[in-house]
Parts: sequence; C-alpha cells; structure tokens
Amino acid sequence: MIQPGLERIGLLLKNVKLPWKAIHVAGTNGKGSICAYASNLLTLRTVRVGRFTSPHLLDRWDCIAINEEPIKESTFKEVEKRFLQLNEEQNIKASEFEILTATAFQLFNDLGVDIGVVEVGMGGKLDATNILNNQAVSVISKISYDHQNFLGNTLEEIVTHKAGILRPGVPYVVNPRNEWHIQIYIDDIAKEVGAGPRIDLDSEDLRVNLYRTKIWNKNTHKLVGFQKDNAVLAYVAVVEALKAIGQPSSKAWELVPGLKKKFPGRMQIVKPALIFGSYREVLVDGAHNEDAAMILAQYVNQKLRPGNRKPHSRPVTWLLAMSDGRDARKFLSHLLRSRDNVVTVEFGPVDGMPWVKPMDSKDLLRTVHDIHPDMTGFCNGSDVLRALFTAKHLAELTDSQVVVTGSLYLIADVLRIHKHQNGFTKLNEINAQERHRVHNAYSAGGLQRKPRSPQKKEKTSEESERELLQQEIEKLERELKDVEKEEGSIP
Repeated sequence: MIQPGLERIGLLLKNVKLPWKAIHVAGTNGKGSICAYASNLLTLRTVRVGRFTSPHLLDRWDCIAINEEPIKESTFKEVEKRFLQLNEEQNIKASEFEILTATAFQLFNDLGVDIGVVEVGMGGKLDATNILNNQAVSVISKISYDHQNFLGNTLEEIVTHKAGILRPGVPYVVNPRNEWHIQIYIDDIAKEVGAGPRIDLDSEDLRVNLYRTKIWNKNTHKLVGFQKDNAVLAYVAVVEALKAIGQPSSKAWELVPGLKKKFPGRMQIVKPALIFGSYREVLVDGAHNEDAAMILAQYVNQKLRPGNRKPHSRPVTWLLAMSDGRDARKFLSHLLRSRDNVVTVEFGPVDGMPWVKPMDSKDLLRTVHDIHPDMTGFCNGSDVLRALFTAKHLAELTDSQVVVTGSLYLIADVLRIHKHQNGFTKLNEINAQERHRVHNAYSAGGLQRKPRSPQKKEKTSEESERELLQQEIEKLERELKDVEKEEGSIP
C-alpha cells in the first residue's frame, strides 16, 4: 500500500544517523538511468558507493547495490528483519516501501558507503527517501504526468512534489528538456527553501572540459538525445558529490568511459535463444507513461524500422502489459503503427508490492483496436512465456522486430524467463501450439503475410545453446580488448 508522508520513515530511522553523502534523484522519466550512470561513474573512483532504486527488477533485494554489486539476499533479509520487528513492536504501520528505504539506508551505513545514489520512489516531497538530510546534490529529471491520483492533476502540482527534495544550501541540477515554465517554477521553489546554486549545464567549463573532449564523444556518440541528457545529469551530480566528500574533480573526465555501461530493462537487447532462435533479438524497455512512450517510439523508429519515413517501413511486434489504472490509450498512440502486431499479457505478482496489479490483457487489446481497428492482435492472459512464443511467430510471419514494453514488471518477468530458459519444460510443445495458433489465425482471417527477408532454418535447442555459448565467449573477448584500449588511451 502506498502511504505518502515522512512520519513513519522518521520513526523507523529515529536513532539512525546517515554519515554518507547523497545524490538524490527525482523526476518522472530517466531517474533510474541517471542513478545507474552516477553509480557506475563513482565506481571508477576510490570511493564506496551505494545505489538504491525502485522498483526492483528480478529480486526484491537487487534494488540495493554496493559498488554496482547487488546486495546479498541474506544480508538484505537480516537488516530488513530488524525493521520489520521494530515496525511491529512500535506499531508504526510502515508501508513495504518505507521498510525497504530504511533497510537500504541502514545497509549503506553498515557497509561503509561514502556516497549513496538514491532514487525517489514516487513524487519527492512526501516520499520516504526524502527523510534524507545529507544531500550533496539534488537532481530533477524530465517531469511529466504520472501518479496523478497521488501527485495532482496539473504539472504545477506534480512539480511541487518533485522539487520537494530541494534543500537549503544544496546545489541542484534540472533536465533542460523540461518546459521553460516548469524550470522557472522549480527555480522559484528553490529560492523559497534557499536551495542552490542551480548547476548550469551550458557553462563554459562543461563545454570545454566535457562536451568538446574526444573522450566524451567517443563514449557517447551512440547514445540518443535523452540518454545523453541523463548522462550529463549523472556526470555533474557525481562531480558535486565528489567535492562534498573532499575528492578532487579536476580530472573528472576520466570517469566518462563509465557511461558506456548498459542497464537492464532500459533499451536492452536480449537473445532468448531457446525461444526465438539464436539469430533474433528482442528489445525490452520499461517505458510505462506517455513521455516514456514518445522516447521509446523515437528510438524504435530511428533504430529498428528501416525506411522509417516510407509508408511500408518495417513493422514491429509489440508484447505489452501495463499496470492497472494507466492511460493505455495515450501510451499506445505514440507507439503503434497500422502495420504493427500486438500481443497483450498480464505480468505476475510483484514481490513486496502486493498493491500493484496488471491491467486485464483483454482490456488492453480492446484499447489497441480502438486505436487501430484492423491491427493483428493476440491476448495471452497471464502466460508471459506463451506470449513470447506468440510474439516470435508473429514476428517471423511479418518480418518484424519484437519489442517488449509497457511495464517494468513485465520486463522483469521476461528477463527471468531469459535467465532461466533452460529450466522450463515443454518449450517445444508451447512453441508448436503458438505456431499453429498464429498461422491458423492468419489463414482463417485471410490476412496476408507481410513481405519478409529469407530466414535461416530454425536451430534445435542444442544448436542454439552451443551458438549462444560461443557468442558469450566472443563477447567477453571483445570487452577485454575494449578495456585494454580504454586503459591505454587515458593519459
């Protein structure tokens, strides 16, 4: 259950001091990426860094990391148990997220963190993470409509919550892609609380020492616009945090290679070889609101649709699930094109977040058909594994790219399947059933297969496993060579 307010987290952490410095990140889109970039950059320095982001991806404890290594389950549960007992003994009635936040901050203390990178759970002003009193810098990412039932129905109300993380005398930085009136409103709130100064992202110092450097261009040239925005926000936040703990930042550019790291669940390419065969890639991205949909659409149209500006550019097969209460119509209207295909499904229960429920997959498919009445669509209930096979056969019939999106909880389900695909039984049976289902639907509906390039003969599971292993070996060899080159290129 979501319970905004700082009273309960204050009671949980009543006798806990926080000696580390925090990079506190609020906003609607990009928070997780900024935190991941910042944490990874800091691991390149001789500092101990903690990262707390939400929601978790695969396991409840993987939202807490020390030097980019997820905390061990046993360590997490040992500290969590103390706060669960305190909550019960003192009848605090803390929410699951408040218990999680207290656990993360206590672990940062116990494990000797110098800098903690902390993502706001929801909003900012009344979020449990806002109990922090040790900020080195406050970061506000792109703001848009989200969680209106808690944060308000206007952008001004939402901004008031997000800017609630600002602190007197603490520098702050704002994503410049926010509308001008939003930036002014944030600055007004900063003046009221005495926060600042605001870090100028167009300063001469950054132009000379970052944007125009070879090392910046080398490590960010493959990033699209919003990714570069998040990288810059992370970089300047790291520089401020290093200053706050007395670390020199004169050679901060040396950290830039850390921006090349990929982050799970965000514009991530996976190859579930036993499902899709070793030659087909799947894009997974946790976009779940309108602004994120626009960003994902931009990426898909640029990278995955050859001949994007032509009427018959390559279609996409979308595998979709959304949380109940989301505005599916607004989200999907930015993604779908008339020649695309859709498979809807419902994600499974979310550990530690029993209030999170999926949208009914039938309702989601109805929304798809409200937007594009003739779009090919399949509904798979709550069977995510089967939905992947449905998407596979749709993609093969239509020579389309599979993209999984709509919810981080769906992404988590897909990544778990990808991680443990060797442990599933009856894959061949499910594969045959979904192939039959998709082909029958095309035949019965008189639908034409879209032109596609010749495909390789599908490999057996053993052949796929061998090829996947060889690809992993080759990937590791390439990464080792890249590391050697980067070490040699830094003066």
